[in-house]
Amino acid sequence: MKFTDYNLAAEKELIGRARELQPLLRSKGPEFDANRRISADVFRELTDAGFWKMASPRRWDGYGTSASAMARVGAELGKGDASVGWVYTVLHGTTWIASLGPDELQEEIFANGHHPTICGAATPPGTARLVEGGYIVNGRWAYCSGSRHAEWGGFAVKVLNDKDEQVGFGNIYIPMADMAIEDTWFMVGMKGTGSETCVVKDVFVPKNRFMDFTKGIGNHPDGKKYVGEPSDYWPFMPFLRATAHGMVIGAAQALFEEVTRASHNRPIVYTTYAKQSESAVVQAEFGRIAASVEAARLLVEKSCGLIDVSGATRVPMTPQERAMSKGEGSFTIDLLAKAGHDLMFLAGSGAFSDEKAVSRIWRDLNVGARHTANLPYVGYEIFGKSLLGVEPNISAPDFI
Repeated sequence: MKFTDYNLAAEKELIGRARELQPLLRSKGPEFDANRRISADVFRELTDAGFWKMASPRRWDGYGTSASAMARVGAELGKGDASVGWVYTVLHGTTWIASLGPDELQEEIFANGHHPTICGAATPPGTARLVEGGYIVNGRWAYCSGSRHAEWGGFAVKVLNDKDEQVGFGNIYIPMADMAIEDTWFMVGMKGTGSETCVVKDVFVPKNRFMDFTKGIGNHPDGKKYVGEPSDYWPFMPFLRATAHGMVIGAAQALFEEVTRASHNRPIVYTTYAKQSESAVVQAEFGRIAASVEAARLLVEKSCGLIDVSGATRVPMTPQERAMSKGEGSFTIDLLAKAGHDLMFLAGSGAFSDEKAVSRIWRDLNVGARHTANLPYVGYEIFGKSLLGVEPNISAPDFI
């Protein structure tokens, strides 16, 4: 059976399930922070809700949902707890990458209708030395979000021959049981993501678990069996970037709601205002901040829309569209980071207490916004070079 469009019925249901989980996620947030990972019971809730099926194509009994839906689910989960929203985003992103792989890789990972959870990291790449039947792999990959709950790891590697010469580059897929996880995640925000360091030492990996990137990420050779759904034609970095912004939007929305609620009971000391919300200046600030968060949300919807059209039509995004998506993604992050900054001025110094929910949300928002794919000055330069026709740009095409 061929699937050429998105599963809109499933999308509506999944967004609703994510919204329903928000009270549970809010109540569990301090526990996630204390343990530096999502609890097993909440991860089961995410599994039972079917969120990992969103990343699996329908040929493997997945939902076949759009990038837009994935960003919206990330926003709803992120509104409940940013760490949960981030782990959801990373695991579905790395699982999607595996669904682009060679036929034998897909058959192993997605066999029997199983919907795997795959963590991963790209930098610095490890090494995969060619041997008979496969590779001997070594590497240390930091920032592997959700690694404590993953079944597989998908890691970037340089392929080396017996003379230590690099002869290839791509992703290698290894069961989590074949590696060690180093406890390295000690952060001021996004504490619950469990973004530990995965370590592989002299592990043999059969050749069918390698995904070659030398001809581009998501390159589909003639004769490939498992290909043809919209997600098989999504652009690599625009998809990962835009869907990840959903979580940051959710965190900003949560912070806005917390500060707004408090404004009806919080006085402005040394003034005649018994309630902060009575001040015309404060009212204007809330209006401006709300407009900024909504503008950011609409920019993410725009980027996801371009990705979804590209997948449905099989027409690649142009280099100019990719650069625009990168630049507008940078502006999205600028808007959300400033919104968080301004909201905390309205919340006051007491809001920075460790026991306050707004403090944790603000920390998560700030750390999440600073992921390397989000750095505004990089995105603006890429967009500016594209607008001015300056070549070459500063990133490889797949990473714009």
